[in-house]
Amino acid sequence: EFWVQLLISAPENTISMGVLASSASNGAVRFLPIATILSATRITALVTATQRNVLYFVSDDLRPEFMGAYGQTQMRTPNIDKLATTGLVFNNAYCQQAVCGPSRASFMTGRRPSRTLVFDNNANFRETGVDGAGVLGSAWTTLPEHFKKSKWLTLGGGKTFHPGHPSNWDEPTSWSQDLPYYDFSYYINPNTSYAGPCPGKQPGKNSGGCASKIDTFCALDEPDDHFYDYHLANDTIFKLRFAASRQPFFIQAGFARPHAPWRVPQRFWDLYTDDSIALATHKLPPQGMPGIAWHQQGFYTSDGTIHCPEINTPIDDTTARNMRHAYQAAVSWMDHQVGAVLDELDALNLTGNTLVLLHGDHGWQLGEHNSWHKETNFELGTRVPLIMRAPWLPASVGQTTHILAELIDVFPTIADLAGTPVPTDALDGVSLRPVFADPTTVSIPTTKGTVDKTCAFSQFPHSSDFDCTFVVNGGCQAQPPHASVGVASGASMNYMGFALRTQQLRYVAWLPWNGTEANWTATPFHELYNHSTDTGADFNAMDVTNVAYRLDHAELVGQLYNATRHFFHDVVPPRPAPPSPPNPNALKQCKDAGGILSGKEHTVCCKASCGTCGGKGCAGQPGGNTACCGKTIAADGRLCTTDPAPCNIAD
Repeated sequence: EFWVQLLISAPENTISMGVLASSASNGAVRFLPIATILSATRITALVTATQRNVLYFVSDDLRPEFMGAYGQTQMRTPNIDKLATTGLVFNNAYCQQAVCGPSRASFMTGRRPSRTLVFDNNANFRETGVDGAGVLGSAWTTLPEHFKKSKWLTLGGGKTFHPGHPSNWDEPTSWSQDLPYYDFSYYINPNTSYAGPCPGKQPGKNSGGCASKIDTFCALDEPDDHFYDYHLANDTIFKLRFAASRQPFFIQAGFARPHAPWRVPQRFWDLYTDDSIALATHKLPPQGMPGIAWHQQGFYTSDGTIHCPEINTPIDDTTARNMRHAYQAAVSWMDHQVGAVLDELDALNLTGNTLVLLHGDHGWQLGEHNSWHKETNFELGTRVPLIMRAPWLPASVGQTTHILAELIDVFPTIADLAGTPVPTDALDGVSLRPVFADPTTVSIPTTKGTVDKTCAFSQFPHSSDFDCTFVVNGGCQAQPPHASVGVASGASMNYMGFALRTQQLRYVAWLPWNGTEANWTATPFHELYNHSTDTGADFNAMDVTNVAYRLDHAELVGQLYNATRHFFHDVVPPRPAPPSPPNPNALKQCKDAGGILSGKEHTVCCKASCGTCGGKGCAGQPGGNTACCGKTIAADGRLCTTDPAPCNIAD
C-alpha cells in the first residue's frame, strides 16, 4: 500500500534510480516536496523519550578544513558549517589507520587495527578479526548491527564499510531488509563521449603505482545526475521519508567525495579561483624525518601525464594548485549533498529527535610534507573532522571540544546518545557522552589504555624509505641532525609506525613488522613533533621539524617509546589470526562419523547434538560434554563462548 501511494500521488512525475523524483531545470532529478508524498498525519512519533534517531554521514578522504567548524578561510561549506553551529565540534579527533579499509573496519566495529587485523584495503575483519575477548570477527556485532539488534530500523548506502570487506556490505547481518542497501561507486559516467572518470588520456601501465585510474580530476558541465553523490543523497532522502513513520531509525550514508576522482560539476569548480588557492608552505618532508615515514603517491592530468613527487622533489606549483582546487571543489559538492539531506530532515520535523554526525574516514595531505593522499602517521594524515549534533543536550550546542577523540569512540558514543542498550561486545572505544554535558572536559575515566582519554593512538605500515634514511635540509643523510639517541639503519623491510598523540605532542616509533607483530627489541626510528601551540587551524604549522633526536629530548623520547610499547605490545597486542579452514579429508571423516568438526584448529570431531539441547557442535571438549550451541545460535554463526547454550548439558 505504501509503495502504491507513492506512485499514484503524482502521476506526471518520473521514477529515477528506483525512487520517486521530478525533473529539475538543469536536467537533473530531485525528490518531490514531502507534502506530495506523505501527509503530516503519517509522520508520528513512534519512539520513547530516551530513543533517538541517528543520521550518520561519512565522507571519504575528508580533512577538517571547514570555515565555521575548524577556523579555516578557504573552503565553502555552508551546510557543514551550519551543522557545526548547532552541534558539537571535536577539534582533536583521530582515525586509527589513515587509509580507507583499516579505518572503516575499525570505526564500524569499535575495534583497533590490532583487533581487526586489517592493515590494508584487501582484508576482511569478518575473516581476520580477533578481539580482546578472543572473539572472532565473524561473531562481532558491528555498529549498524547493534542498532538493528536494538530494534532500530537500520538502513544504509554508499561507502560505509570498505567495498567488498565484508562482502555485500555485510547484508543481511548489519542492515534491516525493509529497503535495499544503496550500492557504492567512486564515480558514475553516463556520458558515452569519453571513457573513465574524466575526458582525456588515462595513465598507461608504466605509472609505477603512483597514480591509479581514479587519481585524476575534472570539472564537467553535465547534469547533477551524472555524479554518484547526487544519487546517494536522493536515496538517503528517500530512506528518511520511509523511516519517518518507522522510528527509531539509524541511517548511514557514505559519500564518495572528496575521494578521487575529483569529478565535480563545473559550478562547484567555479566557486574558487586559482588566485584564491594557497599552496603548502612546507613543500618538503619535515626536517629530520626518517624516510620510512614518507608516502609517495600522485595524480595524472587530462593529457595523461603522471605527476608523482619524489621524497626531495615536490610536484610543480601549477599542478599542485590545480589539485588543491579540485579537492576544494569536491568538498563543496559533497557539502551541497549533505545540505539537501539535512533540509529534508528539517522538513520531516525530525531534527529535534535525531542525532546527526559527520566525519571523515581519515585525514588527507595536499602537498604538505611533500605528501599527497593519506597513508601516513602525520597529523594531517590521521586527524579527521568529527561533528555530532544532539539537540536534546543543550550544553553541547554550538560548542567545540578539545578532548582527544578517536573514531573507535563513535560506536559506543552514538549508542549511548541514542539510548540503545549498552553494547556487549569487547569494544576498544569509549563513550564520549560526558563531553556533551561539559565540552571543556579533556579526560574521561577508562580502563582502555588511553590514560583516561588523554592519548590517541594510530598506526600505519610502510615498506620503503625511498633510499633516504633521514631527510636533512631537503636532502638525504644516514644520520638525523643532532643525533643523541640510538639511530636505526636504513629501512629495507616492512615497518609499522606506532603513533601516540597527546595534547602537547605527536610521537611515532617505526619498528620492523612481520605483517602481524612488531619486533619491539629492534632499534626504532623515532619521530617527535611539538603541538603545544597548535590550535588545529594552521595546517602548515603541523609536524614541521622532527625533534626526537635532540639531546635535550632524549629522556622524553624514552618515556614516549615506553608508553607506546606498553599500549601496542601489552594493552592491545595482536592475537593470532583465526585458524585456517578445516582439512577437507578431516571434515569428510567427521561428517561420515555423524559428527561436526570443531576445536581451535578444526581437529576435534564433536557430536552432532549435545544432550537435550538439540543444538549443533561444541565449543570446548570432544563430544560436547561441557558446551553446546543452541540451534538459533549455530544458525547465526555465533560462538558458544559468547552465546551460551539455552540449557544445561546432560550427556
